[in-house]
Amino acid sequence: MSQPLGPGTTARYEDGLWVTVSHPERHDDGTYSATVTFKNDTDEELRLGDEAFSDTLDVESGESGVSGQDYASGEDVNWLNPDEAAAVLLPPLPEGAERTVPVRLKPDRKGAPVTLEVTPPHPGYRETAYFQLTLG
Repeated sequence: MSQPLGPGTTARYEDGLWVTVSHPERHDDGTYSATVTFKNDTDEELRLGDEAFSDTLDVESGESGVSGQDYASGEDVNWLNPDEAAAVLLPPLPEGAERTVPVRLKPDRKGAPVTLEVTPPHPGYRETAYFQLTLG
């Protein structure tokens, strides 16, 4: 999943986890909201947020590089609710269930690019999915 995905698309993992990021919605105060939905079609409950050093969800200003490691210079985008997102991710996600995580963002300017990095923890390995959004 090294190529950036767009809003409204879904990253599908071989074990049955699906991750979808919504289109960003602009609010009157200049902030934007989006959601990250985790759908658990695996055969076990998932612990998305309670691993030590877990970075299941992260927000980076700018556009993701193909490798996902380098970001083109972009304007700053502030992630307004990382603690709320972490709290929503914390409880185990039961087999067959869905969980939607709210993400609130405030760009320095309209049209700012932002990348949501989703790295679901797994006892084996899951590749990071990069969702590239434009705010505005």
